[in-house]
Amino acid sequence: MKLVVKIKSLPELLALVALGIFLTVSILNVTFYARYLPGTVYKLAIAFSIFLLLLKESFKRKYDYRALIGLFATILIYLIVGKMTALSSELSVTILFIYALRDVPFKKVAQTSLVVSMFLLLFVIISAKLGIITNYIEVSGSRVRTYLGFRYALFPSILLMNIVAIVFYLKQNKIQYWQWLLLALSVYWVYDQTDSRLTFYSSCVLLACSLLIKWFPELFSKLGHVFKVFKLTFIVNAIISFWVSVIYLNSSHSLINDLLFKVNRMLGGRIYLANKSLNLYGFGFLGRPVEWYGNGLTIEGIRNYQTYLYVDNLYVQVLQKFGLLILGLMLSVLTLTLSKVIKSRQWVLAFILIMMSFHSMIDDLNFYLHYNIFWILVGALIYPDYQFSDEGDEQLK
Repeated sequence: MKLVVKIKSLPELLALVALGIFLTVSILNVTFYARYLPGTVYKLAIAFSIFLLLLKESFKRKYDYRALIGLFATILIYLIVGKMTALSSELSVTILFIYALRDVPFKKVAQTSLVVSMFLLLFVIISAKLGIITNYIEVSGSRVRTYLGFRYALFPSILLMNIVAIVFYLKQNKIQYWQWLLLALSVYWVYDQTDSRLTFYSSCVLLACSLLIKWFPELFSKLGHVFKVFKLTFIVNAIISFWVSVIYLNSSHSLINDLLFKVNRMLGGRIYLANKSLNLYGFGFLGRPVEWYGNGLTIEGIRNYQTYLYVDNLYVQVLQKFGLLILGLMLSVLTLTLSKVIKSRQWVLAFILIMMSFHSMIDDLNFYLHYNIFWILVGALIYPDYQFSDEGDEQLK
């Protein structure tokens, strides 16, 4: 698969190099290479990527009112999220990247992410298989999960799902059969190793749609009115997530209770855990301190043996951890972004964002830029001349 990123200017180069550095340290930080990446080195790499973004912005001679409003909002949200996490955290820095990459064609952003993600995924898996880093194996009853050099079985699976989504966007109806087959085999192999079922299913949906677009190039454009029905999908899915989590086994209708019980079992207890967390910690306007304990390993490969309690639903997690204000803001910008993508007739991007809205109901990892590069599309709300692809590249519009 040929991967080439054509750079047109120095500011663009600075922005993409900064993105590459940020994605690299963020991905390595969730692998067993993290033990060789001291906290000081990680923070210096993050600081250097921010410096490159500031240097890139220094080339900008003038800002219109929309850019200034966006800059003010970006700094404000960055400080709020930074106070709740850390100014150098992935979530905080992602906000800066959304703003700084607003005038870089998304195609180049996606290509950069694809190069970094594919290289590091292969590098980490090969390192684990060769014994260079830990290849942790989790055995739970009849379920065996191999972590492939990552600190949790879901990490390589969601990283590969992001790769599949990027290739779907970049290739669209021009993907070669050997490329599609290579992705499909990779998705199945990682699933066979990690047993990450829900992410595997989402990846299969993307692969199936990729094949459909190849066979029927006009399919998505003919279904444009269907995409418009999903304009509020982020808001609707957030409301459903909260409602289901609150009424779990507390509904006055036994049929609803039975249905939710079956769905919860199918989702590995996710609804029950969200319900338990809401009852235990509640939520506030600006978030509350919560103590969640998941299955992720430390950099030494040690499991957390506290009682398991983790909220995988992104909407409920943001509501509890960051509060109603940040959740409302997140839903607003994602809804406006999806609306702009649909208005621009970027059907594949619209489908990927809609998929993201549903996958977020079962997986919070969509929140992180190294697992979901499509967060950068929010920059379309700031920059009126946002380029979803290079000039002259208007596939499936």
